Amino acid sequence: MRGQGAAGEAADELPEEIRVLVRSGLPVRAEACGPGLLSLRGVKARALHPEDPASRARALDGLLREQLDRLENAELAAASRLLFGAETATSGATLTARRQAAAAASGYEVHHFRKRIEPKVLALVAWQLRRDSEELTVRHATPPELRAASRPLVLPADVFAWESAEHQHALAALWGTVYLLRAELLNLARLISMEAATAEIDRAATAALWRHAQVLGATARYRAAYGAALLHAATELGPQEIASYAGWTPPLTPAQELLLTELADPEHGLAEFTARLETTAGGSELAAAWRRALSGRPAPGPSPDDQPHDQEERPA
Repeated sequence: MRGQGAAGEAADELPEEIRVLVRSGLPVRAEACGPGLLSLRGVKARALHPEDPASRARALDGLLREQLDRLENAELAAASRLLFGAETATSGATLTARRQAAAAASGYEVHHFRKRIEPKVLALVAWQLRRDSEELTVRHATPPELRAASRPLVLPADVFAWESAEHQHALAALWGTVYLLRAELLNLARLISMEAATAEIDRAATAALWRHAQVLGATARYRAAYGAALLHAATELGPQEIASYAGWTPPLTPAQELLLTELADPEHGLAEFTARLETTAGGSELAAAWRRALSGRPAPGPSPDDQPHDQEERPA
């Protein structure tokens, strides 16, 4: 039926491209890959150099092996790996040998496997690859792309250009705070691994809390201006979820996040942030719990002076 559109055509071409790929088997070679496979979002996102077809082919190889390892049809999983050459037994073998091994593993005669079962396997692998790209779109966010500039940025005297620049400013500010938090978390992990002094680790954890507060502040400003979804982004992630891209941070209550957001003045440095936090109700407890969670140290127990005495001391 005509008129299904480019998306439907792109989806339909994957099984055929995978069929061509199966002829040579794994590992994937760039010359055996069709444009539909190499343009999958899940492939480009995993490639070290997305603009290089060879890099995309290596990413596709890893993705295919991953999908074959968790094929939705468990009864055909072993046969599928043998067919593609993902198993040692058929790696580098001819298509005929791989097909014979796959048919035997699934309990089918070779002719029946080639005519009836193999197309089902290829269609299922294609479906899983498309699903991977769709899920990646939902859970993956990409920071604004930067390019080297040879001249100053000049905007036309146009309200739409001003609005676009204003949004890009808010988005760049949000991602900027995320990368600054990432830097502090990396520094903290390095100090912990080196078994640095407790005071040094605590300072690094406090710096991470300061940067986390700035992420929360930038998130609040973005939400206030543009809502709960990132504009012009192929993702369903909201600005509040971008912070997790910096790395793991201790969970906070809504009240604690609100407190940090109120203290997250971008004009204030670490020293002023720390001072204000320590003098705010609940701030010192928040900071102490944050440092313990990030450093992995247990909460301090009561001191000996806090322990109850069995008998009162009496004068001699």
